[in-house]
Amino acid sequence: MKLNKWFDGILVGSVVVASAASATNYKCDIKVRGINGGISPVLVFSINDDETEAMVYDAYVQKVYDRPIEAKIVVANAKRYTLKWSVAIKSDSDGQTLPRIDYRATYVKRTHKLSITGFPIGYDNQFTGTGKCAVTK
Repeated sequence: MKLNKWFDGILVGSVVVASAASATNYKCDIKVRGINGGISPVLVFSINDDETEAMVYDAYVQKVYDRPIEAKIVVANAKRYTLKWSVAIKSDSDGQTLPRIDYRATYVKRTHKLSITGFPIGYDNQFTGTGKCAVTK
């Protein structure tokens, strides 16, 4: 898949945490459930070895920011990571800013599975997806 190759390049090249410590990178292939949109089919994230900083990158982050963005680490323990971040998506048709989407993703270390939810602010619906991640150092 063309998108996967593009994200592989991003993973190797620029999704690294901006600290002196080394980081572990994760590339996740996601299957979107329910309503299409709001969840990218590929998510790349990086967490530094101290588990104090994280970066995320997907198609929506790329479209809005054109670079990885910082994510807040909500949970970092022996079993899982949970990250939160937000993206304000611009409309292609009229240039108006659409509601912000707040994301929450949980990665289970033992199974390498990821679940992600996007919450569009001001709307009742939500976007969900699950996937499997490959770990690189």
